[in-house]
Amino acid sequence: MQILIVKTTSLGDIIQSLPVVTFLHQKFPQAKIDWVVEKPFIELLEAHPGIHRVIPVEVRKWKKNFFKHRLELKQSLKILRQENYDLLIDLQGNVKSGIITKLAYAKEKVGTTFSSAPEWPNSLFLTHRYPQNKKKPISLQYLSLAQNHFSIKPYSIEPNLLLRITSEDEDWIVAQLKSTKKVMVCPGSHWENKKLSLPTWIELLKKLIAQGPCYFYFVWGSEKEKQEGAALHSQFPKSSTLLPKMSLPVWQRFMSEMDLIYTVDSSALHLAATTKTPTYSFFGPSSSAIYKPPGEQHHVLQAPCPYGKTFTKRCPALRTCKTGACLKNLSEKKLEI
Repeated sequence: MQILIVKTTSLGDIIQSLPVVTFLHQKFPQAKIDWVVEKPFIELLEAHPGIHRVIPVEVRKWKKNFFKHRLELKQSLKILRQENYDLLIDLQGNVKSGIITKLAYAKEKVGTTFSSAPEWPNSLFLTHRYPQNKKKPISLQYLSLAQNHFSIKPYSIEPNLLLRITSEDEDWIVAQLKSTKKVMVCPGSHWENKKLSLPTWIELLKKLIAQGPCYFYFVWGSEKEKQEGAALHSQFPKSSTLLPKMSLPVWQRFMSEMDLIYTVDSSALHLAATTKTPTYSFFGPSSSAIYKPPGEQHHVLQAPCPYGKTFTKRCPALRTCKTGACLKNLSEKKLEI
């Protein structure tokens, strides 16, 4: 069984799509699964033990200057069309992924209905279309496309993924581990309005450490987040480490060694959900009902909007709200742990 998954962006969405690979291998243990993805995300998928081949594309770059990058485009299309797939699953659902789906060779091309697709023209390129329940967690929405195609009632997949890393990386992780309760703290997010304030994090972690011995591992992705992590580390100098920047596979394997992970609605939360480690996450301008990982080990605090905004998936003011008050103004009393 030769299968192609088309899910090109973004990082959090790609991670939330990974249970589809697990499901397909459960149904077809000998399947060879390829994945089309934007080049910046190759590292994650190449480390996945269930993915046979990763096919990189750079659609965003090609759109900006088609003639300059036409040879790169031609090479990627050549790689894409080397296989005659038995099944293609388009999890992206937009026009760009629809074009990739159209150009690939596959007997069956599966995706969403016209009304469910983020961009309806995508459905023109499919042979099989299935509706998505937009009120279900997003990871289950992706998974349901594959399950519905095989007439299987949608169900969640228990996490059991260990991304491939080197033996040197394994040794490094082991050397960082303490014998006490290990807590990873991931305060960063691409969106400022999804983040807690530093004073809020400090109060939260003080409450946690007052309950019993624990050791914090602070994670960062940008220079600004590194500075914020350093500020948190300075509050707990003897009971924390500011980790160096890690690759996604190393980060995921580190997560699997933790007793608990604190994070906001970000790629960190979704990466943590590929492990069996419990999480506690904070949501404000996005819905925890949609973006929280399924499973009783994942706990969440959904902060209310002080301005009365309501939404199904994301707050319409996510990018424009000047205060981010739903999370920035969280009181100590609401920081239940």
